[in-house]
Amino acid sequence: MRTIWSVSPCCVLFLFIHVEAVLDGDVQSLLARLSVLEEKQAFFDKRIAALETENKLSKKRIAGLEQYKTLSDRRVAALERKFAFCNRRKYALAKHVAIEADKILPEKNVTTNAFDTSVSDKEVVILEKDKILVERTIAPLEIDIAVFSKRSAKNDRHTAAVEITNQPFSGLQSDNIIFVGSVAFSAMKAAHQNHIGLNQNILFDQVLTNEGDGYRQNNGVFTAPQAGVYVFSSTILTLLNRELHAVIVHNGNVVTRITSHGDSGRHDQGSQTVVIKMNAGDEVAVQNSEYPDESVYGAMYSSFSGYLI
Repeated sequence: MRTIWSVSPCCVLFLFIHVEAVLDGDVQSLLARLSVLEEKQAFFDKRIAALETENKLSKKRIAGLEQYKTLSDRRVAALERKFAFCNRRKYALAKHVAIEADKILPEKNVTTNAFDTSVSDKEVVILEKDKILVERTIAPLEIDIAVFSKRSAKNDRHTAAVEITNQPFSGLQSDNIIFVGSVAFSAMKAAHQNHIGLNQNILFDQVLTNEGDGYRQNNGVFTAPQAGVYVFSSTILTLLNRELHAVIVHNGNVVTRITSHGDSGRHDQGSQTVVIKMNAGDEVAVQNSEYPDESVYGAMYSSFSGYLI
């Protein structure tokens, strides 16, 4: 009986130690899972912030295009009124010439005496002078009509482009975003890029949009096909435990910097958006800076986009 009582405390102690070890393992597993979830949550928060920034820029751009459309409509209406006035004036002058010709030419044809014939000749000379004056008056009107036709065609093209922007904005769904105008590009990084040298371009090899054919995925450079104000945006994701410093350059000059620093077994993502006034032929690219032999994460997490305002 004494033996049984002496063994029982040992069993209870062993059972307690075993249960505590199991619980400690579960706690460590839960902490590890919680750390992973927190990492994912931080990554998604940064991505959402970047998309919200792009959304705000798109809304501002739509508002600007709507204002431009209103101004274009007013200009078209003014040109149409001027065109109608020119047509009425041209018609009135032509009618005046016809009436004067009907008055004088029949009299010249039926005249028999020398006096009347000389008078009719004078009237014909006056009429011819009036005709020359009318033609000189009509010539500028015809030029105005030709200029109006060209401006009207140009405004029609601008109006057609602006009308595209009046389609409902689809939020953050990139499949429904329509780049308005003739110059716009967006490229993603599908493959990881390793051993990137100092001041070497970061390549975005998966082209989604390239209106105007200004972006080249083989060297990562965008060349402006026409002058204007452009918006550029880039997002860079680092590998685990890696630090990256990148820059957006305009004709080799640094415009803005992007930094992402992954540590403790984590990725990190950095983004920048800039507005640049460019001439035709100017170049913009994203380059590695600060340190050589860097790496950029692909899998469509890194991107480079731009468009003409």
